[in-house]
Amino acid sequence: MSKLLMIDNYDSFTYNIIHYLEQIDGVEIVIYQPHELKDMKESFSGIIISPGPSHPKDRPDTMGFVESYWGKVPILGICLGHQMLWYMTGGDVQRGDRPIHGHVYTITHDNSELFQALPECFDVTRYHSLEASGENSQFEVTARTEDNVNMAIRHKHLPIYGVQYHPEAILSNHGMDQLALFVDIVKGSAL
Repeated sequence: MSKLLMIDNYDSFTYNIIHYLEQIDGVEIVIYQPHELKDMKESFSGIIISPGPSHPKDRPDTMGFVESYWGKVPILGICLGHQMLWYMTGGDVQRGDRPIHGHVYTITHDNSELFQALPECFDVTRYHSLEASGENSQFEVTARTEDNVNMAIRHKHLPIYGVQYHPEAILSNHGMDQLALFVDIVKGSAL
């Protein structure tokens, strides 16, 4: 049984992600909000950082906690979580050209770990005003929109991943597949 820590950044989408994860065999989920992390005593095999409002710089509690597990367990950041991973390693997170909430975009990916055996292009649902931009020395961009917006990242040396879009959204294709691929990474991790 793999125990996943879900960091709930006060977002209504968090429980949609949890519902998907509950359908995967061999997974137990524990849920903590940022203000509870300092008192957490449980052990876990992987971390998922949920979507949420605000800029990553406004979440030092979450980023500090995640940093303390860097290289110890696999990590997946979704939306705000994706931006946090980019930001805490020196990347820029800034306002996009316009807010995108509930819009479907096609992404193209590089067939890396979170995209294995998935179609080269597929539709995802975006809910964000901020985006990870520019370059980052620790991460590779693994998926982009047709207009070249960073939609997914992976760390160059560690099992740490981020997706800007919402895999749990009803109009996102292959979201359940991607969460199952992350669980497989957690189960196979030797960290």
